[in-house]
Amino acid sequence: MKNPFLNRRNTDRFMKLFNTVAGASLIPYAMGDSFINWFCSTSFASDDYLRHRTDPFREYLLLQGFQGDIKEITEKFLKVHFQHGWRTAALSHLSDKKFDKMITYKGLEIFEKGYQAGKGVVLVNSHFGWPSVALWLFVRRGYADFYSILGERGVNTTKVAGIRKDCLPHFLSVSRESKGEAFRLLFQAREKLETGGIVHILGDGQHGRSHFSFPFIDKVRGFRASFAELGLITEALIIPVFVLPAENGRALVEFHEPLSKGSEEEDHQQRLENILRQYAKLLESKWKENPHFIHGGFIDTHIRQVEAELLNEI
Repeated sequence: MKNPFLNRRNTDRFMKLFNTVAGASLIPYAMGDSFINWFCSTSFASDDYLRHRTDPFREYLLLQGFQGDIKEITEKFLKVHFQHGWRTAALSHLSDKKFDKMITYKGLEIFEKGYQAGKGVVLVNSHFGWPSVALWLFVRRGYADFYSILGERGVNTTKVAGIRKDCLPHFLSVSRESKGEAFRLLFQAREKLETGGIVHILGDGQHGRSHFSFPFIDKVRGFRASFAELGLITEALIIPVFVLPAENGRALVEFHEPLSKGSEEEDHQQRLENILRQYAKLLESKWKENPHFIHGGFIDTHIRQVEAELLNEI
């Protein structure tokens, strides 16, 4: 039987609180999580209200020859990404007791060992799972020298404004895309790393000009060299991190071994390419393992990218 409550007007009105700065602290996390899970399990959500998200995802699955239950994984996809901004901020408002219960770690010793070496850490995050949780997580864990590179538009979003104030990181932001701004940002980030700080950056950003292209899930994808450049002009380790959705609204923070920076005797451009190739290979494995964690906007872009066999012609 069709639920009379489920129509666009009612849903838009109900979602308004989720989309406000106050929503992150006013809506209890368990209640909001339960509502999101229920709503995303309805046919209204998948076939009507959020169809602009589910159609590209289903197309991607078909292109990849997905053999599982498309309805089931589409529901999982919505539960991961719908109201992601609210979830990011709401998790930051949990009590210490609930925080320790809801956030778990894998490979934490890799990060801690790298940080304790005192030469700086470049944390390479990705648009996969719940990446925005990393914006406040390290500050809440007591790392006062945590800096996040984020565009000015990202800094001014409701998602960031809703984060608990004492958990907000230091932002290194750019107001526009230009060589001058990029150089200024690189210089600021290098200073933080040289004093043993942590610089958080998204390694798979789609804005700006890509420096290197690699085959990626049967297509050709470009990657910017910013995080690799930071690793090479400092002694900082480059550590990939993923924030992955887990059972019952929990988050798993997964650290990977530092990417190899090669030898100083090697050509600089070759070293950059090798670092980016390592990252691209890791990210590709994540996409294949859990396609429902892929950010919807990146699915749209991937579908439009050229086939991998055309790489040599580009």
